[in-house]
Amino acid sequence: MQPRSIALLENIDSIVENLLQKFQDIFDVGVIQDKSKELLAIESLAIETDALSIIKFCEELLTITKGLRESWCLDSIKVNPVENKQLEQEEINYIFGKFNQLTDKIAEIK
Repeated sequence: MQPRSIALLENIDSIVENLLQKFQDIFDVGVIQDKSKELLAIESLAIETDALSIIKFCEELLTITKGLRESWCLDSIKVNPVENKQLEQEEINYIFGKFNQLTDKIAEIK
């Protein structure tokens, strides 16, 4: 594997590990057993903080997947240099059409 791929996989593993840890922290704090109101308020704040961290980690994962999709789409489409400007514009329109079809299919899945 390339060092870039290894770094990406390590980053994903780290994010997933942090996500799981935050969920575990929320479940650990979520137990209510004869606790004072002050302690419940502090734990409530801790849960909110963990939830915000979970959202941040999910956004990081979405950013990674977006980058992977973009690189996959853009690297798989090769444009040959053409001297005729009209043919070049037709190729550009063809590529944009294919990309729009792909994004429409992705939108249908959601």
